[in-house]
Amino acid sequence: MPLLSYLLKMEKKDSEIISTFPRIFRCGNGFLLRLFILFLFIFFSTSPGIARKKDGVYHTVTQGVTLYRISQAYKIPIAKLMEANKLSSPSAVKVGKKLFIPGAKAVLPVEPYIPLSPSEKKKLEESLDAGEPPAPLPPASEYSKERRDSEKPPWWGKELDIMWPIQGKITSPFGPRGKRFHGGIDIRSPSYQEVKAAMDGEVILARHTQTGYGKVVFLRHDSGFLTIYGHLNVIMAKEGDAVRQGESIGGVGSTGRSTGPHLHFELRHNGRPLNPHPLLPPTIEDLLEKAVKK
Repeated sequence: MPLLSYLLKMEKKDSEIISTFPRIFRCGNGFLLRLFILFLFIFFSTSPGIARKKDGVYHTVTQGVTLYRISQAYKIPIAKLMEANKLSSPSAVKVGKKLFIPGAKAVLPVEPYIPLSPSEKKKLEESLDAGEPPAPLPPASEYSKERRDSEKPPWWGKELDIMWPIQGKITSPFGPRGKRFHGGIDIRSPSYQEVKAAMDGEVILARHTQTGYGKVVFLRHDSGFLTIYGHLNVIMAKEGDAVRQGESIGGVGSTGRSTGPHLHFELRHNGRPLNPHPLLPPTIEDLLEKAVKK
């Protein structure tokens, strides 16, 4: 064995280093010591949790740049960035901090977060009480297949990375409700149950509105998506915060016009309300219902 032969042939030993180890490592002209050091080198260089960072770049955080903005620029989930940099939360990012971006080949420009103007916030808030159905799509016959395909959003036909903000039964589905249109789904839940972000995003509005939905949080996401969480009892998220998928943003409540504690959950794409239920992971109830229909 070449390695063992090499170690056995080593004559020179460093008495000062060897003397610091137990007696067992000082026998055989330091052979066991050298073997032990070699073992440590192999262990630390191959262990997944201890391995040195390989491919990637360091991005210096500048004013107004959030972890969500960085994740969007480099197309990396917030959770992966947090793990690579041992961050306790997405908000634990300060100006001047150098973040390791795994897999990145070059440092990319990142646009800073810009708060909504008062008029934009007012318009967004007023959209909650609009109660109007989304504008109908033109008939497919009016478009060629090539044009229809070119106008489909990037997520079309793919599984959307979205999770349930809370677990519970849907008490009011998406669609017509009386004379108005219900632009989301209502999910029954006990008061103060944690409401979690359905996707990575950033908080663009979080306050007690003057609408029927009371305390509301608006999250902006990638590809033109927006999620809305209404009737909250408590709001934990702050405007400008970056939030990772599954992070708590508030607690279930009954603020606004409400008959009991529940969450009003909306999903919009480029301002157009979407039914979130078919896009969310199927629940046990959904699977059972599907099995019965078969």
